[in-house]
Amino acid sequence: MQFTLYVYVASELELRKLKSETDASTKTTRSSQISATLHATSAMSERKHMCCICGRRFRTAAMLVVHMRIHTGERPYACEVPGCGKRFAQASGLQYHTRTHSDATPYICSDCGRQFRHPGLLSAHLAVHSGIRRFCCDECGSAFIMLSHLRRHQRVHSAEQPFACSQCPVRFKFSWGLRRHERAMHLGEKPFVCSVCDKAFAEIGNLRTHVRTHTGERPFVCCVCNQRFTQSSSLKTHMRLHNLGSNTSAAESLPEPLSYVNTTPVGSKSPHSESSRPLNESSVPLNESFSKEDALISD
Repeated sequence: MQFTLYVYVASELELRKLKSETDASTKTTRSSQISATLHATSAMSERKHMCCICGRRFRTAAMLVVHMRIHTGERPYACEVPGCGKRFAQASGLQYHTRTHSDATPYICSDCGRQFRHPGLLSAHLAVHSGIRRFCCDECGSAFIMLSHLRRHQRVHSAEQPFACSQCPVRFKFSWGLRRHERAMHLGEKPFVCSVCDKAFAEIGNLRTHVRTHTGERPFVCCVCNQRFTQSSSLKTHMRLHNLGSNTSAAESLPEPLSYVNTTPVGSKSPHSESSRPLNESSVPLNESFSKEDALISD
């Protein structure tokens, strides 16, 4: 009898404790909801200035005036640098732009010491050190560190050719393709000079192929007979002799040389072998066909 009474009392106390905790939790939840509602109402009451076009609200009339320039296209802040003439809707935009006319690079990467004019460029650069490829292509699955790299890559899968030649109807997917075309076809520029024979070329790839006539290098190898070639096109033509068609997927392509060495070609004597003039490697951009940074900015 006493034991039964003890169990009853313990159960009753437990139920009262549970009910008390539930009531407290309910009160807290209701209090939070009321607080959130009051906060939202207060925030709305603070944003008294509403845009009559899109309905967006602002705390001050000045913020609304700046916002309205999006709809009107007004740009009252003009760059004072002679020959520029760019205009901006906000003073901060003009201040940001003015740095492009100076050599000041106050934003420094703590990992590699590289300097930038704008904080946005530094933020984009820091993603390179993280190595995280967050932006994936929906077409092929390729991943990229920066969103701008993904957008540029997506042109490969589309018919978009935003870069048009001003002198002929040819268009290009990338800015570097347009620059290469204008240099070779319209300007007649040949900035890539062979350091051995001084022959000039409009494209870095043509110079690389030409330099192999001096070095004797043959990086393209036939997988059937091991015959070597200086150009991939010569290898493709040769593969047809083995009845493999034009498919060269089985052919092994050795990597591009990192530098041009003044060696005698295989089976021949170099006319420059006795020349005391050294190769001027610094005069030729050996490992890049165009500046990636320029491509990012212009694309």
